[in-house]
Parts: sequence; C-alpha cells; structure tokens
Amino acid sequence: MPRFFPLPLLWMLTVTMALAAEPALPKKISFNRDIRPIMSDTCFHCHGFDPKTREEDLRLDIRDEALKATKNEVIPIVPGNPDKSEIITRIFDREDPMPPDKAHKPLTDRQKALFRQWVAEGAHYEPHWAYAPLQKPDLPPSSHPQNPVDAFIRARLAEKQIAPSPEAPRAKLLRRLSLDLTGLPPTPAEVTAFLNDGSPRAYDRQVERLLASVRFGERMAVWWLDVARYADTVGFHGDQNQRIFPYRDYVIQAFNANKRFDQFTIEQLAGDLLPDPSPEQRVATGYNRLNMMTREGGAQPKEYLAKYGAERVRSVAAAWFGSTFGCAECHDHKFDPIKTRDFYELQSFFADVRQWGVYADYGYTPEPELKGVNNDSPFPPEIEVASPYLEKRRDQAGKALAAHLAATSKRLANDSVSAASLAAWETDLRQFLATHPGGWAKPLASAAILKDGKPDGKRSAILSKDGTIHPDKPLGKNESLRVAFSPDGLPGLAAIRIDLTTEGLDDKTLEASYGKSLKLAVSIVQADGKERKMGTGVGEATVKRRTYRNGDEIPGLPGEWNLPFTKSEESLRAVWLLDVPVKPGAGETVVCSFSGDCPLPLKIAVTPLGASDAMLAADPATLAALLETPAKRAPQQAQAVHDAWLFSTAQDRSAFDTARMLAEKIREWNGGRAWSLVTEAVASPLTVRVLPRGNFLDTTGPVVLPATPSFLPGRLESTVDKRLTRLDLARWIVSEQNPITARAVMNRLWQLFFGTGLSATVDDLGSQGEPPSHPELLDWLASEFRDSGWDLKHMITLIVSSQTYRQSSLLRPELHEADPSNRLLASQNPRRLDAEFVRDNALFIAGILNLEDVGGPGVKPYQPAGYYAAIQFPNRDYVANTDAGQWRRGLYMHWQRTFLHPMLANFDAPPRDECAALRTVSNTPQQALTLLNDPTFVEAARLFAGRLLSEPPGADDTARLKHAFQLALARDPRPGETASLMTFLTTQRRYYRDNLMDADKLLKVGLAPQPAGDPAEAAAWTNLCRVLLNSHETITRY
Repeated sequence: MPRFFPLPLLWMLTVTMALAAEPALPKKISFNRDIRPIMSDTCFHCHGFDPKTREEDLRLDIRDEALKATKNEVIPIVPGNPDKSEIITRIFDREDPMPPDKAHKPLTDRQKALFRQWVAEGAHYEPHWAYAPLQKPDLPPSSHPQNPVDAFIRARLAEKQIAPSPEAPRAKLLRRLSLDLTGLPPTPAEVTAFLNDGSPRAYDRQVERLLASVRFGERMAVWWLDVARYADTVGFHGDQNQRIFPYRDYVIQAFNANKRFDQFTIEQLAGDLLPDPSPEQRVATGYNRLNMMTREGGAQPKEYLAKYGAERVRSVAAAWFGSTFGCAECHDHKFDPIKTRDFYELQSFFADVRQWGVYADYGYTPEPELKGVNNDSPFPPEIEVASPYLEKRRDQAGKALAAHLAATSKRLANDSVSAASLAAWETDLRQFLATHPGGWAKPLASAAILKDGKPDGKRSAILSKDGTIHPDKPLGKNESLRVAFSPDGLPGLAAIRIDLTTEGLDDKTLEASYGKSLKLAVSIVQADGKERKMGTGVGEATVKRRTYRNGDEIPGLPGEWNLPFTKSEESLRAVWLLDVPVKPGAGETVVCSFSGDCPLPLKIAVTPLGASDAMLAADPATLAALLETPAKRAPQQAQAVHDAWLFSTAQDRSAFDTARMLAEKIREWNGGRAWSLVTEAVASPLTVRVLPRGNFLDTTGPVVLPATPSFLPGRLESTVDKRLTRLDLARWIVSEQNPITARAVMNRLWQLFFGTGLSATVDDLGSQGEPPSHPELLDWLASEFRDSGWDLKHMITLIVSSQTYRQSSLLRPELHEADPSNRLLASQNPRRLDAEFVRDNALFIAGILNLEDVGGPGVKPYQPAGYYAAIQFPNRDYVANTDAGQWRRGLYMHWQRTFLHPMLANFDAPPRDECAALRTVSNTPQQALTLLNDPTFVEAARLFAGRLLSEPPGADDTARLKHAFQLALARDPRPGETASLMTFLTTQRRYYRDNLMDADKLLKVGLAPQPAGDPAEAAAWTNLCRVLLNSHETITRY
C-alpha cells in the first residue's frame, strides 16, 4: 500500500538551505516554463504519451489523467494540496524516490521545490507553447523602446534589474550588420561614409542598402539550403552528381525579391500542383527531390522508397515545424504527442511524387522510364529551364566568337595571299552549288562489310539507286560497314551527313533499332594505299539519346550516335564536322567506316562547307551569301562568306582553332539552359501504410491517407471521396490555423542574428527542447510575420533595427552568474562566421572574390589530387576550377555529400544528408591550419599583400598596416598590434631576402598571377596577411 506521510522537518530545512544557493523560485509558476521541461526530461518516458512504455497506468502529460486515482487508489496530484499529492510524496522520498535511482535522472532540490509550489498553486497545465494557437501579445508598457523587440527584451531585463549594454561602436556595428545581411564585411569606403553620416536615419539607410543588395539573397540562401538539404550529389552509395543548381538559384532570387514566405513554401512543396505552374514554380519543387537517392546494384526498391518517404517527413517537420518526427517512424513519440500514424499520414502526402527506389536500369528492377540509365546518368524527372548565368556565358561566348571572326576578317582583308585564296574558294563553291544547290553532294559509293578489318565474303551491303545503303543484317561484334567514294567534283570536304531511313521497314525492324548506336570513322586513302585518319569530334543529330559523364550531359555526338529508346516522329539525321577540313587530292578516296548495332539503312551526303556548329554546315543563309555577287553583299553577308571560308578551309589555322574553341564554349553553355530535378505527380499514388517498428517488410500495419498532424490545430484529413494533396498540406502549413510554422521560422531567424534562437533548440520545439527565453516576444514576432504577409525583409528590418541587436557584444563579468549564456540579451553575442563566409571574407579582403555573377553551376576550389579516389560508381577525379569560378562565393562550392570539401567540413558545414536547422560551432586546430595552409587562403593572403603594396601608392609600412586592419577588421591597429606585426614583418623580410626561392614558391600558390615587384617584400607582407586572416577576430562577427 503506498505511503502517505508528512515531510520531516529536517528534510524541509535541508531543501530550504539548498535553495538558498540557487536562483529564487518564481513568484508564480508557469507550467510550460518551469514544469514541462522537468517532466519531459524525467517523467514522460514512463508516464507520458506512449502507452507501450507507460508504467502504473499513470499519465502526467494530461491534467485530467494526472488528477485521477490510479489502480492503487492513490491520487498523483491534488491541486492546491501538495501534502496529499502522491507525486510530491514520491519525489521527496529519500528511500524510494521518483524518478527511481535506476533512471539516473535525479531531481535537484530546486526542481522539487518547483513541483511543490506548482501543485500548491493549483497544478495548472498549459498546452505546449509551440502547439498552442498563435495570438499576438500586447507590447509590454514602456516609456523608452520604439521597437517592439526592445519592448519585450527590456521589460524582462527590468524585471531582473539588469541594464542593457550600450550601442556598439559604429564601425563594429556596420561590420556586424554587413556580415549578417550579406555574409561580407563592409569596405573601408562604406565604413567611412557611415561614420560621416550624421543623419538620424544613417543606420536605417545602411539596413536598406544591404537588404537591397543581391548579396543578401546569397547570404540568406545558405540559411535555407541547410534546411532544404541542398547538395550537388545524391548521397547514397556512389554519391553521383545530380542536376539541381537552378533550385539553389531560385532560392537566392526568392530572398532577393522578398517572395512571400507562404508562397515560397507552397511552391517548394507543391508548385507542380498549382494551376499552370511556371518553370520557376516547377524548379522550386526540387525541394521534394533533395532526399538522398541510390542506384546501388542489389538495393531493394521497396526499402529505399520507404527511406525516401520517411526522410521527407523528417525534413518537412524540421523545416516548417521545428520538430523531431523521426522517433514516430517506429513508435509513438516518447515525449511529444506525435503518433506513429501521424508520421505515415504526413508521408502519404508525398506518395504521389514520381520516383524510383533504385535509379538504374537493372534487370531485377525493370522500369521502362529508366531504360539505359547508368551510373553516369542524371536522376529523373527533370525539366530544362533558362539559366541567367548560362545565358550570360553563352552570350559572352557568342560575342567573343563574333569579335574573333570580325577581327580575323579585317586582318586578312589586307593579306593578298588570303584574299586570293578566298576568291578562288568562292569560285569553286559557286561551281559546286550550280550542281548541288542545297550545298550537299550524295557521292556514288561502294559498300562492303568488314570483320576484324578484312572483307567478309559471307556478308553484303546493298546500294539502292537513291544511294541508300542496306546491310544484309545488323553489324555484329568486330564488324564494320566500309563505304568508299571518290571526292571528284568536291572543292573540299568539311562535313559528313548521315540520314537513317525508316521507310518501308516493318515494326519489328524499327523496334530493333530503338536504343541502338552508330559510330563513324573517316579516313582518306591515298593513291599509294596509305590511309590517314580524319577526326570527327564535332557532331550533332536531330534526334539522339543523350549521353552523360558524371551526371553532366556531353554536348553533341561524342564518338557515336545513340538512338532513343522510343519511336521518334522526327527524321533521323546526324552531321559531323571534320576536325580539320580537307581537300582530297587526285586519286584519293574518302572512306567512311560505320560500326555499332544500329540495323537501319543509311544515306551519306558530304559538303565542302564548314561552320561553327555541325547543324549549320551549308545553311541557307551562307548559301545565299555565296550566291550573291561580292559587290552586292550586305556587310553581314560578306562576313558570313568569310566565316564560311575560314571554317571550310582552315586556311588560317590559328584563327580556325580559336574559332572552333570558342564555338565549343557556346555548345558547352547549352543555349543558356540547364536541367533541374523537379517533382511530378503520378496519377496513382503509392499505397502508404503504418510500418510497425519502421520495418518496410512488415505490411501488417493499416493503410493511411494524407492528413495533417493530429496534435496541431486546424487538422485536415482525407476522406474516401477527397484525397488531400501536397498543395493542401502546403497551404495548411502556412495557414492561420497552424501556429507552429511562424514560430519555428522566426526562432531560426532570431538565431541568425543573435547566434541562439529564443528557444535555443531550433531543431526541436517539442517537450525535449528548451522553452523560449522570451515566449511573448516569439509569439509577437510569429504573429507579425504572419500578419505582414509573411514578409521576411520586414521581420529582418525589425530585428536588426532594434537596440537589442545594436548592443555592444563586450563581455559583462557582472552577469557571469546571473545570465551566463546571455539568454536575457543584455548584450549582443559574438559568433564565428559560417564556413562559406569564412572563405568569402578572406577572398573579399584580398580583393579577388568573384562578385560578377549570381547563380550557376557549382564550382570546385583547390583540393589535392586524388581527393575523390575513394568514390566509385562511377570513378571520378576532383578537378578544381581553373577559371574565375575558383574565386566564387562559398555558396556555390560543389556540395559532395560523402566527401564535403575539407574547408567546409572543418568549419562545421553540414553534409546536408538530412535537414540541418542548426550548425554546430567547433573550435579546432584544423581550422587554424586551414586558414594558414589551404591554397585558397594562401592565395588570398598574397593578393591581400598585393593590395597593401599598391593602394595607396607610396604608402609606408605604418599606413599599409592601418589599411590592412581597415580592410580585414574595419578598425585601426592597436599600438601593441602595430609593434608586434612590425617586428614580424622585419623578420620575414630578412628571411626572404636570403631565401628568394622560398619567396618565389610562396608567391606562386594559386592561379592568380604573381605580383610585380620585389618578391621578398611581397612574400613578407603575404605572411603578415596570413597572420591577419588567421586571426580569431577576422573570422568572428562581434
């Protein structure tokens, strides 16, 4: 029989004495603030939500249950009477306490006293703060603050009789603001302008300027891409590349355009379900596809479909609910009211996503839409969209080619030899066009089947009158079709065209051609029988099966023409340009050798007219220009004729090679378009059922339909007649009925500007998380966010304009005990920059950060050879950028989930294999070594030194050092710093004057050119700049 007994006087005295050393108890207990966290940590596992782990039939998470007599006829809680409450008796029982000793979670004396006071006050419960309906609190009465943020913060400080800190010095404040809003420090000129601006709106103008900067979107994108688990690779097994960068660019643009956050949410979760979705809205749905994927041989599709579905639930819950749903995959949540059924009902919203468990063409996983997909292939479905970055590069390459051709034309116009060659070529071409008005000739050819390079007497190829060549049957292994013809009548040979014919063929033959390949090799056989091979590296086809390398499409026809796996309504035509056009001599023969398994008959045509692109060979505009008399040609026609001459003869080989290289660049930019993973809805969603213990093989659980979580207000449920969709979910997430999204987003936003959220556990707003330090402020911000039209820039302006944000971050020793973690916000919190901005900061200070472009494909900074040696399926190398991409912002670095760039990993960037709402912040030796030795930072240091040695010209060492500090830290050096660094500089100068080879080696690190001038001086200043870039202050925002 349970015991009831009064507390011994001695024990009461012991508790009272112990409490004297702890913070005073609150005047009135708040269940959410004072009791729920203790219960969640020590009680709910055995007396909470999960009936499978509940003991003694006792629930403490629901008030009505906690007030009921148990089966032992004791009452756990008697409101207003702690002495008659069994829970109070047991927690003070020294012999048989609760929690039991075996739980290893003893209550402190203060926690026991809180429980006793709570029961004495009536044991009032409150709904969990994060799940309670959202209502906008009134502002605390205040005679001073004009900003609502300050009203709440200062009211709490006043309660504790703590004064706020003064405003940070102006230069430091601007550096803080600039780093927070753009990820970049201010320039010395910007600092000076701010210091000299005496207007009352000086600071507001800086906020407006930075929010309007395109760099704002890049900075905020890092914040969201962690949450969205954005990466350039799929993560599982071979961790192959995926094409997704347009989604990252969408995020940047959304923040810069201040897209409403509710629209931002809807487009990502269900943009494809909107009426007539735009390409941008479809790209946004790439969010749903950023779960890890596999194409591992032997992987079970059913298992991985279960993995994909579960990951989406965890990610959506973390991103928009700030909640940990993962536990509910296997069982009801132990601490929060999240049921297993909630987990799978939420997963069911995503059952319509077109996906495959294993993204490969394996025999045991026959999927018609994955026909031919291998380790180099992308991950469907995708769409092709315009990319401003690629369009800009395409246009630049096009202008460069046009400028080169114009300059070549102008240069050669005054060259008599070239002019004569051009005139003779024009004469020959007009004669050729007189008999071949289309610009193509169909030669009279002979055809034979070879095996192992020798004629096969058992095989034959039939030539029709129209020139069609019919092999007697498809080519086999080591077999080839040899077609030979005389070049007589051709003024030259620049391109070869192949047409595959399907006329008159039966369905069986046509189907046999699907997915087959044709390979072409061209050679010239001389009169003496010697053969010289002609390259055909540039080709294109009207219809083809795209080929890939490491997930990226190989432009043109790389070596062979691969036919699609399905019937095409277009004609099957391919054109190859010879690597170098040729003019066959007398008695020579042109030989085209075909190999591959394509069974279709073919026709050959040839032309002497080259072009920048295969499909432009003998194009009508060029033909018209050639047929026009020179005196009557328009300027563009004259240029077209000159271009055709260059591409058809390579008379000026250097100009020809440059033109071909520039044309290849144009092809690489794919017409300014890029592919991106998207979500497509299937007509019949997958069946989703509760998986007992999360076991994908156990199909005994009930089938569920889409429904929003049962514990959140405004619940939506599917019916037999109406199945809810992702669009319903997205709209509910940002509806007024759902209180948690606005709280979760504002809590993360607060963390962005103070280092810690109002609830420090930004990734867990449940019972196991920390209650908000200022719950009314969080609710006010969440309500204002919702009421403002989900306007992020408005909320950011409110926060960064507050005096709370603008406070000094200097340590206040008097608050060490009263508020050791600065949860009352009596000062700002200094914090280290995120990994991407550590890199950006160094490159920006050095003056080499590439800020010309926004968006575009990922880039690869320096990394030792062999870094990807362990990655297989397919094997690949880490190839660092050798262009200006090397100095792009960290946001654009290639994100390889299993082999994250070491610089990013050393500074705590997440691999993004799952939603990462909270980055850890470590302090390790590897970070200092990265800043000192990583080629990016060494190169930054030598370019930083170059700036100091050149701007302003003629400055002495003291002025240069001051300039260095202004660039790096927005302040002047202190006397002690000046003395130490001048001594260091003298030592370095002496060393490098005696060791010029070491200076030369240091100054050659990186791609940027070595500066002119004294190498010893440059090397000495480089090492001084390495010291500055390695400084804790340089990588910290104060």
